[in-house]
Amino acid sequence: MRKKSFLLSNGVWALVFVVASSASAININLQYPAGNLFSDTHNLTARAAINAAAADISAAITSSLNAINTDVFVGNNGGTTATFDWSYQYSNPSTGGSTTIPVATIPANTVTVYVGTRNLPGSTLGFGGPSGAGFSVNVSGFPNQLVGAVANGEAASEAAYTRGGGPVIGTLANSITLGATTAYYSIDFGIAYGSLALDWNGSGDGNWHFNHTTPVAAGKNDLYSVALHEMLHALGIGASDSWDNLVSGTNWLGPEVTSLHGSGAGLITGSHIKSGVMSTRISDGMPQEVVMDPDILQGTRKSLTALDLAFLRDIGYSTIIPATPTFSPADFNHNGYVDGTDLLTWRNWYGVNANGDADGDGDTDGRDFLIWQREYTGPGPLSANVAVPEPGTAALVASALLCLVGLRRRS
Repeated sequence: MRKKSFLLSNGVWALVFVVASSASAININLQYPAGNLFSDTHNLTARAAINAAAADISAAITSSLNAINTDVFVGNNGGTTATFDWSYQYSNPSTGGSTTIPVATIPANTVTVYVGTRNLPGSTLGFGGPSGAGFSVNVSGFPNQLVGAVANGEAASEAAYTRGGGPVIGTLANSITLGATTAYYSIDFGIAYGSLALDWNGSGDGNWHFNHTTPVAAGKNDLYSVALHEMLHALGIGASDSWDNLVSGTNWLGPEVTSLHGSGAGLITGSHIKSGVMSTRISDGMPQEVVMDPDILQGTRKSLTALDLAFLRDIGYSTIIPATPTFSPADFNHNGYVDGTDLLTWRNWYGVNANGDADGDGDTDGRDFLIWQREYTGPGPLSANVAVPEPGTAALVASALLCLVGLRRRS
């Protein structure tokens, strides 16, 4: 008797716009369609940007994934066999339809991602998601041995297709009957294939900035950033059972993110991190909006952040652990600079609370101003006669600010 089970991952998610290096454990094997990815002019530059995004993700993930050397697993019990014959299905990036990979084998430490272009709706720049999986089950033998044979085939299949690491992408659960006996199975499968579709109708729409080595031009959408975002979807962020199991409404329950961010409350919107959430880039420790929020500003570029990697760890990967950035105690907004914005913070909370506390004594006072003055990194020199306020002298606080503004204008 033959029974078919099939699950095509519907975790294909969109990124819309608003008007590093260590030894790699995972190889993201990019497969491009025949012909040009974008156009003759931009083909090589575009592929270089997408390749760079894949290389940066590979360098950050340290998991090992087992090879899948066969797509047929036979469970035996006495004279009864249960044969599981696997296949993969992915969303064809050039058409949006489903494409089947009938021989579901893949090398160790490899995730294959199919990359293509098509005209995407509205302001959508890309779609990305992992593949689905399916199998047929063929049983023969004796009803009283069916349950054991199916269980053995189930165990062998799951041991192979979860790959020994990474997230659980989906679960196939069903049953098969032989005579009067019914055997039930539930098999998890992990990451192996994915797809990435980028917006293009052949005439240059999408306003892409192709070159990942140059600053993003105003009004352009950065191809590297979009490819980075969609590849993380293809690896299971926002599109896997492991992700779904850690989401409760808008709250994230994973320990890695909670530890790093301080809380997972209100951190999730659908398949993304909530818009506007900040972290620090793993490349230089500077503040940046996370890659996996749902939008990106034109004219800007994103790279991997510590919080993006924490989400990867929560869904089952191991990653590099970026060094915790250090900031000047007078850099109250942690943007890497001690400037007029920090002075405004100090002024606003002077004598009120510790939001402008630079010396760690639990309040905001004149001593904190002196530290801000010493640590100042903004343009132009500081005047030696900038007024330093004393407790209760709000007027002097304002005059110190005006003096600084004047100095910056002259620089």
